[in-house]
Amino acid sequence: MNKHPSPFHKIISRSKGTFTGRNFLVSADSVSWTHVHTLKLTSEGQLYSYDEDDTNQILLLQSLQACYIQIYPNISTSTLNSSGSNPSLGTVPENSVKKGFIRKAAEAATATATTHTSDLAVDESQLPVIFVKTYDNDKLYIKIPSQSNFGCLLASLVVWQNLRPSGLAKKWYCQNKHRRNLPSSELLVCRFKIYGPIPPKYHRNLNIVPGYPAPVYQARIEDDISGVNGSGTMTSDVNEGWFYTMGALNSSGVLNFISELDGTLLYSIDVRQIMSSEIREVHNSIFNNSNVLFIGQLKELRHNNVIKTISNLSADQYSQPFLTRDGKPVPSNQRILIEFPLHIDLEDWFVGLNYFCKREYIGSFNDKTKHLGGDVFNPVAPVKSSNSLVEPPKMSEFTKSSFRVSKKISIDIIEAKFDNMPYRASGKIYAETRMWGYPWSRTAPVNFTANPFWKEHFSTDLPISTQMIHILIKRCNNRSNIPSSSDKLIGTVYVTPDILTNQINSSSTIINMGEAANGNSHLATGDIVRLTIHDSNNIPIGKLVVDVNLREFHILSPAHFKPLERMLANPTPMKDLIQFCNKHVPSSDFENVSLILLDIFQSLGVEDAWFKNLIETELVHVDMTTRKNYHKRNSDQNPKKHERGLSSSTNVFNTLFRGSSIFSKSLEKYNLRIGQEYLEKVFGDFFVKISRENKNCEVDPRYVRLQERARRKGRTVEQQQESSSDDDEDEEDEEEIDDDYIDQLVNQNFNNLMSYVEEIWYKIYITSNDIPKQIKLQLKNFRTKVELACDPSDHTTSLNCISAFIFLRFFCPAILNPKLFHLTKNHQTGTAQRTLTLIAKILLNLANRQEFTPLKEPHLVKMNSFITSHTDEIYDYFDKITDRKNDFNERILNLSHDVKRFDLGLDDSTSSELPTTPYLIDKYLRLTEIIHILDYSKNSPGTTLTSSPANGHVEMFRDIKVDHERNVYQIGSLEFEKSDFLDLAGDNETEGFIKSLCQNNEEIFSFISSNITLQDLQKQSTKLMAKIHTLERYLDCSEYPINFQSVDPLLWDSFTYDILNNRVYLDTTRNCIISVDVPPPPSQYKRLAESNALASLKLRFTTTSSNFRNSMVDSDSVSRISLSFSSHSLGIGRGSNTKNPFKKWLRRN
Repeated sequence: MNKHPSPFHKIISRSKGTFTGRNFLVSADSVSWTHVHTLKLTSEGQLYSYDEDDTNQILLLQSLQACYIQIYPNISTSTLNSSGSNPSLGTVPENSVKKGFIRKAAEAATATATTHTSDLAVDESQLPVIFVKTYDNDKLYIKIPSQSNFGCLLASLVVWQNLRPSGLAKKWYCQNKHRRNLPSSELLVCRFKIYGPIPPKYHRNLNIVPGYPAPVYQARIEDDISGVNGSGTMTSDVNEGWFYTMGALNSSGVLNFISELDGTLLYSIDVRQIMSSEIREVHNSIFNNSNVLFIGQLKELRHNNVIKTISNLSADQYSQPFLTRDGKPVPSNQRILIEFPLHIDLEDWFVGLNYFCKREYIGSFNDKTKHLGGDVFNPVAPVKSSNSLVEPPKMSEFTKSSFRVSKKISIDIIEAKFDNMPYRASGKIYAETRMWGYPWSRTAPVNFTANPFWKEHFSTDLPISTQMIHILIKRCNNRSNIPSSSDKLIGTVYVTPDILTNQINSSSTIINMGEAANGNSHLATGDIVRLTIHDSNNIPIGKLVVDVNLREFHILSPAHFKPLERMLANPTPMKDLIQFCNKHVPSSDFENVSLILLDIFQSLGVEDAWFKNLIETELVHVDMTTRKNYHKRNSDQNPKKHERGLSSSTNVFNTLFRGSSIFSKSLEKYNLRIGQEYLEKVFGDFFVKISRENKNCEVDPRYVRLQERARRKGRTVEQQQESSSDDDEDEEDEEEIDDDYIDQLVNQNFNNLMSYVEEIWYKIYITSNDIPKQIKLQLKNFRTKVELACDPSDHTTSLNCISAFIFLRFFCPAILNPKLFHLTKNHQTGTAQRTLTLIAKILLNLANRQEFTPLKEPHLVKMNSFITSHTDEIYDYFDKITDRKNDFNERILNLSHDVKRFDLGLDDSTSSELPTTPYLIDKYLRLTEIIHILDYSKNSPGTTLTSSPANGHVEMFRDIKVDHERNVYQIGSLEFEKSDFLDLAGDNETEGFIKSLCQNNEEIFSFISSNITLQDLQKQSTKLMAKIHTLERYLDCSEYPINFQSVDPLLWDSFTYDILNNRVYLDTTRNCIISVDVPPPPSQYKRLAESNALASLKLRFTTTSSNFRNSMVDSDSVSRISLSFSSHSLGIGRGSNTKNPFKKWLRRN
């Protein structure tokens, strides 16, 4: 009984990508052919030729991974053009094979052609040819007279075609990792607004609303977009628009869109077919909203993931039906835009969708590969597939050694400088960041001048395969100056890989990477560069000044970080960690490192201990100053001298926590993160009211006079200030405006301002009980610590410190720039912006209990009445939010922090690598970033880290040893292992024992965790970095068949079945072999393993299976399986001439 579905299965199962055969003709250009006695394909992917006595070895092709394979039923000189190339292939460069081989081939061909050409021409022209082109573009034609040699060589080449070449980016893969047996339910349900197809049948049942036009897909940036109307929307067969609907994500990973009026299913998205990089947050600048999520199929991105030498499918063919209804495709533009009512809703849905989508990794199989088990095989007594009729396990059931890639890019678009400005250039221009045919951010439109200035920031996550970013300079075509897809393209800027890789010094997924000189490149800030602006004809027209910063990190699976997580969750080494960062982190990365540490400790649930240690570290100098003053006060006899001593330290208390530190940045970010919803509900309607009413609140008579003068001339204040009027005209204008009238306007504006300030203070004061308890807890601890550090009689400093965080860093920034905090859809400008600025000033003075003075701001002195009348309330407010007195205010905001966050019910083992909810913290990215900071290998002797003997880092580094036999790092004993209690046999046992102890919560082991030090964190970081570097080096190399055979014998059988049953097809139009992940069109492609797949080629051979044994020099196994290829399976067409064309060659030899 045949145990293999096809001869190809049998060949690959036994030969494992190797081949040895006799008697071939080879050529580098399909013109000059050379006889090869023996052809050998090795297990390293190298193709050699040998003489009859196995000497004179010549390397024909170097690396066959991801090679291109094409079959020619015959190649004759009559089908070649004058240049010696085949029309179906295009021009083939000569001397593509090694020079030594070509020289010997030319000599042999010349010596034989004159005497034997007439005898061989007829027979050779009928022989099939396999054309092979490596990933590095080396080419070879192989003419094969033997039927069995043809099948065996083709099967081996197919193996190498499905192995990945060198380079990290080439090891990209995606897979679903969600749990399959989730209970049937709806995990997420929400009412939101979407931009998508409007079903004709249900048009009346939809609540269609106006909105910003959606971005239009544009394949090439230089192409004009056809079918775009004046509003910038696509005029195509797909009728799209914004409308409200109900969304339901069920436990099977299907997102259903349901009519909110009658519950009718509009259409569905199978999220399991979407890649994680295709679920993206849309930048606020596109829709003036930060709560928009993009879900779609980015065909250019998908096509970038394909190795072009093994697939000829177009980008469109990689797209699958996106929207379906009742199992049938729904016409669409391959994307849906969802606008959520709140940002916390977007967070929940972002995590839920990413749970079911295809997650992306860099990985491959190795000696650590394991079979996860399946339904086909018995895990107790597995049956080898070579002796079984059942199919082997799927490739997805085997583990890969892999890591996740985080590529975060930030672009600051500063300004442009045009060389030759067009005459009478007018209108507004803006810069647009474009990837995969879509815009992802825009700057604000500014005047079209020779030097437009923007200074706007954009950051996003880059997919692994993205190598280039386009920045388009466009001019608004409409009078409203709202960007649209029909705007005229002025020029294009290309952010190329060489610019991106200036930020990287290790293995990267960016292709053609250059080495960076900076050893701390992961923390380095990108330099400002000037990039050329090209017009539509690719002619330089100017420069764009940008600051580009790319941070790429390779993240191991969560299991690798468990020991480090337990160490960081212990509060003992926190102060040492703070001191380490204060000393060694560059100032340019101070804010970034503060946020990294905050994310880590918040995701670990120990942020309270982290803030406690931050406060204590920050107050060390205050405590020392207080003790010094106390000592002077009690020892000095001269009171005046004592007063002079105190004055020198007054500045310490006045500026306490007003500057930038790890603590101030951490608490600021924490308050804004926790209190985001509070700000939205307290200030949201208030900001809308200010924008709608647009009342003038300017109380400075000088500006009021300027406003009135501009109003009378029909100008804005800005235009009035830029006008070129002479002084006499200005004096005349001032005389025309009556002072009493100005006073009247000022009083009117003062009343407007007073009304707004009273309203917003009332909102803040009555919602003191609604402030999230996490913020209250930190403020309470903060106030207590400050009071303990200050003089007992000092009751002012602690309140000023509270004011510095709750007002200076929480309320006032949100009031000054509400759009930055997602509180408004648009930037506040003009009158509204000035009103908010004045409100922020007044509230800050109220919080500081400080009145306005006539010298600094005389126009605001009248607001002192507001400060005086509410001083008691501000004291009361501080006491309530720090739990110094009971807060009897009723909770009126119904914030989500009062309710337990909705549990999606996801399996921890597959969801742990997803961002946390709330706040979307990527915990393992943050842990990877911190190990780069703490890594010993960056802080080896000779650097600043070991310059101080007090640090003791030299001795710490000596504990790190390299085991050359195992090629791994051996970490010396941890600080707490030095106890006699842990006198164990060896390092491996000690490490395992310590891990088991750390997992135990018994009090008897509490002393172990309490002795964890900074050195232990650094050693663990070095160990993790060693694992990352080892895996990077392994994955950077090419794949080989041995990678699939080293552990589980089932893996090679699964690989064989996967490529032959699911991936490898014959393109009947070009006679080439392709390997694809998606099913190709059946009319053009046939699965190679199918019977009669090669029948249409009508191949002709001179040696049949009956006399094939005499022409083979392979092992017995290969000789036996070679007979599997019958005339029927290869589609052989018999000719009348049965001469063997190699008789002349053999006779001559």
